[in-house]
Amino acid sequence: MSYKKFTIIFLSILASFLIFNFAVWNLATKYILERHDGYITGNLARMGYITSILYKRKNRDTLPKRHFEAKNYNYQKINMLTLGDSFSNGAGGGLNRYYQDYMATYMNWNILNIYKYKKYNEINTLITLLNSGFLKKIGVKYVLYETIKIRAVNRLVANINFNTKNSIKEIENFYNFGKTKKSNSSLKIPKTSFINNGNFKYIAYNFLYNFSNHAFISKVYMAKTKKSISSIKPYDKFLFYKKELTSISNNSKKNLEIMNDNLNRLASLLKKQDIKLIFMPVVNKLDFYYPLLRDKEYPKDPFFDTIRELHKDYIFIDTKAILKKGLKNGIKDIFYYDDTHWSYKASDMVSKDLKSLLEHE
Repeated sequence: MSYKKFTIIFLSILASFLIFNFAVWNLATKYILERHDGYITGNLARMGYITSILYKRKNRDTLPKRHFEAKNYNYQKINMLTLGDSFSNGAGGGLNRYYQDYMATYMNWNILNIYKYKKYNEINTLITLLNSGFLKKIGVKYVLYETIKIRAVNRLVANINFNTKNSIKEIENFYNFGKTKKSNSSLKIPKTSFINNGNFKYIAYNFLYNFSNHAFISKVYMAKTKKSISSIKPYDKFLFYKKELTSISNNSKKNLEIMNDNLNRLASLLKKQDIKLIFMPVVNKLDFYYPLLRDKEYPKDPFFDTIRELHKDYIFIDTKAILKKGLKNGIKDIFYYDDTHWSYKASDMVSKDLKSLLEHE
């Protein structure tokens, strides 16, 4: 092959590569891999490279009372401290993305949401805040620990140190209240070049979804329901994350009993300082919509059925039962179509239920 012919072939391949990436990026993938004009799109759309079901939304805060984050907290007396994962940090985006704002509004409480201390997990962070005397210092009466159900057993069965402790000064230096720029509430996603493997995944996944409910290799599954659950098309489908399936095996009765024992032990430690523990495991989409599945091809998760029957020394927010009432009443978009996270409608229902629960204690 001559040098000239090789050069022409090489440049043609390069040009085709660039044109392909540029076209797919601008027509599809940039709308899920980047934020545009302030719109939020969901993590399931990004993982599954699905652009046909985007639930576009902008962050808006309209409630009269807001919770505190470390960056705007200046040692006001706190009624409740919340600690959890992305659900506690507004990762779903959209209208009133923090459930804490609904709770603060309905109960007229000062609520502080806090992120993990150093390299500790959320539970060891909570224990450290308790043992240091920090919770007592800021007047906390309730602590709400939230976790997604698919990680509840992993987080609450092992690696819990009930003796972990630091000084209040060390804790305050770490969080730098009222001044810090640290936050877990950011919805930022990494900048992406228009040349990326996501463009190829977009083509492959959207072709393979025609033959498999998870495109054979995707972490995002598609499922059909017996009735409409969404306000956007297709009305009778939902997306869910692969780990919602693979985590079911963790939810054995033995594991859930150990988890419950650890929560009771934590509740007992908090009670010594006149603080009550609230536990809020967040139901996932597969478990929540399971009764409506058109085809029961997936195993049923025993998590909520099991934990409801156990003795609890803490206040239990049964998110599955609460949101089920809304579903029965025809409320749609309880979870965002393109996301693992719930919408403001779920936050509203859960907060009203907690208010009623506390009033009848």
